[in-house]
Amino acid sequence: MSGQSTLKIAWRNLGRNRKRTSLAIAAIALGQFTLVFVNCMMAGMYEDMLDTITGPLMGHVQIHHPDWREERAIDLAVPELDEVSRQLMAVEDVESLSPRIYAPALVAPGEKSASPALAEAAMIVGIDITAETREDGIIDMLEPEQYPGEGSVVVGKVLAQRLGIEAGDTLAVIGQDADEFPTSDLFAVTAIIRSMTDIVNRLGVVMSFEDAGTFLALEDHAHEIIIHGRSAREAPRLAEELRALPVLAKQEVLDWREAAPQLVTMIEMKDYMDLIFVAILFVAAAAGIANTMMMSTFERTREFGMLLAVGSRPMRIVRMVMLEAIILGLIGVAVGSVIGSALVLWTSQTGIDYAALTSARGGEVELTFQGLNISYMIYPTFEWRHINFGIVAVTLTSVLAALWPSLLAARQEPAEAMRS
Repeated sequence: MSGQSTLKIAWRNLGRNRKRTSLAIAAIALGQFTLVFVNCMMAGMYEDMLDTITGPLMGHVQIHHPDWREERAIDLAVPELDEVSRQLMAVEDVESLSPRIYAPALVAPGEKSASPALAEAAMIVGIDITAETREDGIIDMLEPEQYPGEGSVVVGKVLAQRLGIEAGDTLAVIGQDADEFPTSDLFAVTAIIRSMTDIVNRLGVVMSFEDAGTFLALEDHAHEIIIHGRSAREAPRLAEELRALPVLAKQEVLDWREAAPQLVTMIEMKDYMDLIFVAILFVAAAAGIANTMMMSTFERTREFGMLLAVGSRPMRIVRMVMLEAIILGLIGVAVGSVIGSALVLWTSQTGIDYAALTSARGGEVELTFQGLNISYMIYPTFEWRHINFGIVAVTLTSVLAALWPSLLAARQEPAEAMRS
């Protein structure tokens, strides 16, 4: 008989015990659904976390004074900022840069003479207004009239709540400049912001780079230069290219992976999650197919004996059982893929509120980790590779699970099998 007739017989045999076949398909579909939906959800979390990490907080590459990250002293800054910036922007792969100044301070509402008892610890964050108003900048959510500058500042939401101030109020800022002299001034508050950067939310007094430089005696200096290149994945190569610049010979140049190894480890857990759910699919497929094929083989002993008696080759029996297993597995994969993909495409638009599902942190909308505010809203990202994983995994599992039953069926003696 032709291969086409073998396929027809294999297809027909799946309908002999519809309940058992349906249960096997359901088990495989559930495994494939889990693989597709959970891994696409993890992919969405990965992309969101990567965008957050390489967005306003870290960029793709960072440049500092070699001792600044450890000591955080005001005078440990990168000098000759104008010349450094000019040479950085001459590098082809550098798309943007953002210099920043950081300094601790005491802040209080009202006048310079505000009582120290009313003061709160804060962090002055001096930013380049043009750079930080682009997408994913620290103040990209503000309107032009709310930008800090010319004696005005933006204050982080948590700090503002502690101080009891609102936009339009006056803020007294007291600190120490790079020459270790006390410095103080009054600033108008143009806006209260909630940033993806935790230090800005909780402690941030955001000034224009020019105001911060004047206030702290750090003109033409920066504590940190954030570089954005073409992509996060090319950051290590870009960092190596920047280290070769003579103007940065005495500075520390780090790509985002070197600057935040804990976050990199957290992101790379996704690869292990992919393997875990592929393993779940293997188990579901193996259990469903092996049981179905074994029971089906024992029930059809007489039929296999008749086929062998009329001249069918043993390999045809093997192919028949194998085809049944593969068809069974692929139907399950198809059902699970359709349901999983539909749910992924739907939730990629609506998002999944993980905080609402888990009652996390009393309904807060962000998780704070390593200085980042990571949203509890998850937007799954559809990836064809997870469906392909399922097809490959189930096809391989089907062949392995059906191998023993098919060999048992093919090795029967026709006469003995027909008497069964």
